[in-house]
Amino acid sequence: MDSKAARGHLRLAEGLIETAKIGDAASEYEIRNAFSRAYYALFHACCGYLFAQGVANVRVLIKDHGKLHAEMDRGMGRPFGRFMRDCYELRRNSDYRAEWAVPPFYSCVEKLKHARTQCYFVVATAKRLIP
Repeated sequence: MDSKAARGHLRLAEGLIETAKIGDAASEYEIRNAFSRAYYALFHACCGYLFAQGVANVRVLIKDHGKLHAEMDRGMGRPFGRFMRDCYELRRNSDYRAEWAVPPFYSCVEKLKHARTQCYFVVATAKRLIP
């Protein structure tokens, strides 16, 4: 286990998820940014979890999001892996697709709330594994 790396990723996850918020009058760009920040918060939470689990190839997984998602299928279950893939797609659309239509506001709020809940769950789970 690389507890220093785990703690670093978990710290980053907690900081990023706090920036993944939108207000009532959020612009398209604030929503896009929130989806991107939420995904990367989850990404770092997963990295911290995998380091805490002692997974040997985490540094390789960090470079390939698909492989990281597949490893989370094994670690947290397929529903969580699917959730990560969905968040990844929101992030890709938000960051790269100019023609992408942002979902309705209430849907964005719910998606971000769910991302926050999942992020804190992964962080808390990982922290329990670190001595």
